[in-house]
Amino acid sequence: MKRRDAIKGLGLSFGALLVGSSALSLLQSCSKETGPIWEPVYFDKNQTQLLNKITDIILPKTVDSPSATEVNVPQFIDKFVKEVYEVEAQDVFKQGFTNLCNVLLKNTALEDLNDVKTEDIETVLAQTLKISKEEEKIFWESFEEAIQNEKPISDEMASYVALNDIRGLCIFAYTNSETVGKEILVYKPVPGKQEGCIDLSETDGKAYSLFW
Repeated sequence: MKRRDAIKGLGLSFGALLVGSSALSLLQSCSKETGPIWEPVYFDKNQTQLLNKITDIILPKTVDSPSATEVNVPQFIDKFVKEVYEVEAQDVFKQGFTNLCNVLLKNTALEDLNDVKTEDIETVLAQTLKISKEEEKIFWESFEEAIQNEKPISDEMASYVALNDIRGLCIFAYTNSETVGKEILVYKPVPGKQEGCIDLSETDGKAYSLFW
């Protein structure tokens, strides 16, 4: 497979992969796991605590809702990248996440990722992800060009792709988890008639759950 084919498993295209039943099956299997310590199938074991912290920064615990780790979002991301991404896409993702780990350790002068503080991670995430719409457009055009022409992907570019994917997968896994679907969103297990426009004031501003 040529490297340019890997783009179908990366960045903005990841959403197309989520419509199949495989993503929901993975989500169901992850919902049975508990605890902050888990055995990864894709990430290095010493990277799992960093992934836990990143997902909780993206979706922290609030008074009314659980954090990402409380509904096993990191476990889902780990399995999804391993079982759904093409090998070439996995390589770019790993390059980006490994670079992120190296940057954090360098910035903090630490040797163990477990010792990196949340505020240090937030700083790097902001530097990597907070770009304008125009900058984002230019980035994806450059990334696609590099993939299509089989040019090397820089560490910085790979890190943006990896974090962008983590952010998207995090939101997908969280909003489709059983806990959020049944306890946070408006849950109706028995399908009713299709209604295209519903005033969210009727549900106190909550969206309807898509949980199966």
